[in-house]
Amino acid sequence: MTTENTDPGRIRTANPRVYGIRMTLPANDPLATLLGGDAEMYRWYATPVERDAALTDMQREHEYSRIGDRPTLRYEKVERDRPASYTRSP
Repeated sequence: MTTENTDPGRIRTANPRVYGIRMTLPANDPLATLLGGDAEMYRWYATPVERDAALTDMQREHEYSRIGDRPTLRYEKVERDRPASYTRSP
C-alpha cells in the first residue's frame, strides 16, 4: 500500500524535480501488521531545503511523546521528476 501527498496547491514549483521523504515501517512493527508489510508513504516538497526541514521536524521528539517512546518509522530522502499533476508555478 502506497500513499502519496501530491497536492499541487501545496507543492508549487516549476522545477522539473520534486523532493520527498519516503516513510516505511519495520516488518515487526505492530502497525505494519495492520497496514501490511509493504506499507509506505511519501511526502513531497518543492525544494531540498523544505524537505530537509520537514525531515528534521519529523525525527524530533515531539512534545506529546511519552518518555521512553521510540518512533519506529524509517525515513529516506528521495527525489523524482515532477509528475504531470504539478502544473502550478511559484
